[in-house]
Amino acid sequence: GKLAVHINCNDIASCGVEPVGILVTILAPENSCLEDINKIMEEISEEAGKLNIEILGGHTEVTKAVNKMVISCTAIGKGDRNKAVSTSGAKENDDIVVTKYLCLEGTSIAVNDFEEKLKDILTPKEINEAKDYIKYISVVREGVLSGKFGVNAMHDITEGGLLGALWEVAKASEVGFKIYEDKVPLSEITLKICKKYSIDPLRFISSGSMLITTERGRELVHMLENCG
Repeated sequence: GKLAVHINCNDIASCGVEPVGILVTILAPENSCLEDINKIMEEISEEAGKLNIEILGGHTEVTKAVNKMVISCTAIGKGDRNKAVSTSGAKENDDIVVTKYLCLEGTSIAVNDFEEKLKDILTPKEINEAKDYIKYISVVREGVLSGKFGVNAMHDITEGGLLGALWEVAKASEVGFKIYEDKVPLSEITLKICKKYSIDPLRFISSGSMLITTERGRELVHMLENCG
């Protein structure tokens, strides 16, 4: 439920506009019980409240067409006409900016799925901290702020990590890109996990971080820092 809301609203925020509502379709397998569906909807309602958006409608169905719960969402946002930011708007000589730490979602998934195996490299405090990374998965705030600031391109970083997102922006915008690995923001917890499992942090799923290109990179970073 939490992911369904944030992943879809993040897509709207990457256009630089504010999400206002979401439509939710739940397809439940035949072995589901009402409590399963209620739990998902309670999560969706709670996360929608945090983003100050409405659940506008949707559909719930028990069907043998699926063997596990499937949630399909459509998010709706609003912004100034003709001012939406696109993936294809990056320009030559733009600065590349990312928000928060990279790999927040991947790190959280790894710790939740492999907690016992990670106890030999992470302290209990680090394990709890990594689990909490999922709380920062929304990029709505930085997306809306950057849209108002005026940037050339935005893309929320998901599967494929930073390199995957950069590839999509570069291909859509018909430009190349150069990044400096020493400037890539990664937490020590993420680095430990990536080392243990031989994961490339530049390709690790990174929902919770927005990729932005702009000719005013330092100015944008300063604005975002001032907004927390």
